[in-house]
Amino acid sequence: MPDLNQIADVLISAVLAGGREILAARLAGTVEARYKDAKEVVTTADQNSDAAILAVFQARFPAIDPEISFHLEESGITGTPGAKIAGADPLDGTNHFATNGTSYSVMAHYVEDGIPLVGVVFQPEVFLPLAETTSCVGRLVFATTGGGAFVQRSEFTGEGFALRKARRVVRREPPQTRAYVACVPFGSKMSDAERERAARVHASGIIASTTGVGGAGGNVMLSIFGGQDVYANFGAGEDLDLIPPQVIAHEAGLTVWDLNRKLPVWKVRKQPFIVAPDAVIAERFLQAAGL
Repeated sequence: MPDLNQIADVLISAVLAGGREILAARLAGTVEARYKDAKEVVTTADQNSDAAILAVFQARFPAIDPEISFHLEESGITGTPGAKIAGADPLDGTNHFATNGTSYSVMAHYVEDGIPLVGVVFQPEVFLPLAETTSCVGRLVFATTGGGAFVQRSEFTGEGFALRKARRVVRREPPQTRAYVACVPFGSKMSDAERERAARVHASGIIASTTGVGGAGGNVMLSIFGGQDVYANFGAGEDLDLIPPQVIAHEAGLTVWDLNRKLPVWKVRKQPFIVAPDAVIAERFLQAAGL
């Protein structure tokens, strides 16, 4: 197995490069949005970030392991797909971003045989947005399987990002309640059956307050750091936007389950996904969905 810390270093460099391109597009006022199909928005910032991430992957991964192929949201698959894959979502939460939101994420991950081993989530503007200062403030969160999860504060310098010292991420204590602050999304990517599951949860009374920031990465970060208790995605998310925060949430001590009450393994592109403070709360949400 390649050194996971080496891989994490490459993924971190890649998301920082992608984040730089996103902020450059915002500063220049060149963000343009279009539909890449009848349902999904893509912007020039997505494409510029994708190209920057791919360039880092191509420059650095072959020296670590030439068997690693790449899968990015916009540029697709590079190399011969095998067991070892480095993936990235260059701008998770594009709809949110396109409406001037700041809780979007730049994410990257590494998997072997469908098992997530490294995850990185970068939110360049989550604390202080570019609209307020060109030195916007955000956070970089990363984890390796068995190595723990860590967070660093970031500040945009114009050319790149200055990062503060990393600190370990740990689980907050579960709330002592039977109604939770939660995001259970409905989306255009969901099937009728998946929307019905989400609707059952909303009708069950288990949700005290509905939250969400328009992207899987941002939503899992809310569940980890504060803002909501549970993120239950019954079909709106895919591997590129769920794998990176899965590694982080799991290493931080949260419960991350698929519908079989197991840690998701990504032999497929799309599957339901729940993040909760513990297994008891995760079980309550799955039961509320009729599962």
